[in-house]
Amino acid sequence: MPTQTVLSVPSDTLLWAEVGDAVLFRSADRGDRWTEANLPVPTHEIAFADASHGWLLGPASPATQCQSESVDLRATSDGGVTWQKMQPVGIASAQCKESLSFTDASHGFMGAWDDNSPPVIYRTADGGSTWRSSAPLPDPPGWASHPGGWELRTGPVHAFGTTLLAAATNNAGQAYVYRSADGGVNWAYYRTLPAFGGYPGFATAEHWLILAAPGQLQETTDGGSTWHRSTSDYNQASGVAPAITFADAMVGYATVRGAIQRTVDGGKHWSTISTPGT
Repeated sequence: MPTQTVLSVPSDTLLWAEVGDAVLFRSADRGDRWTEANLPVPTHEIAFADASHGWLLGPASPATQCQSESVDLRATSDGGVTWQKMQPVGIASAQCKESLSFTDASHGFMGAWDDNSPPVIYRTADGGSTWRSSAPLPDPPGWASHPGGWELRTGPVHAFGTTLLAAATNNAGQAYVYRSADGGVNWAYYRTLPAFGGYPGFATAEHWLILAAPGQLQETTDGGSTWHRSTSDYNQASGVAPAITFADAMVGYATVRGAIQRTVDGGKHWSTISTPGT
């Protein structure tokens, strides 16, 4: 079993998986069957908008404390058969780049962070050719950032109509949710998440799941205003919280240490599917 499987879920049937930073697969039936696609460079950052259009962040060598990092951004328009190295405009050398996501073939996002300044989230509206930075994310209530590693890092952006949501964690592992109502120009603190670790899975703008250790499965159905213990049957051997990705309100996936589980009823029931290439 590979140490890592990264998923991108553009629709309720289409699923992309990057396995072990080295191999790319596509499934058109929610992971029941897989076909291999071309992956030009090792990566753990993939984002697909559909069966044809995808992007990846290639390997980079950041400066100390992520003071700067170059961007190796590549795109495919034929489902991973061929890839083109892009020359993106508007991405500063400052900060490390991560959490690549695309909500359609034109609109995408990428987080940037370092140990000494607040994070920003870049956005593109032309398929990744040009990018603009958001305003720096403000500190959440009760926590103050300061140089020396006490800063936030953001996860992927999720779109629900005109509402954008992104989780962020501080160096102590506390997670928060930020929201944008202007296409990602500005981000505002929205919610503090229960202290169970890991980013939440956003099934809808109101329904979020946190799947951590057994007995620590939490969910909210009111956008994080209140939380309750989930009745989900999700279970795993690993004590590490999984990465959770939803295609829509019903279909979602959880992956940890290479293993993949799938739900088709909004997270109530989960079943293991095969990890491609294993």
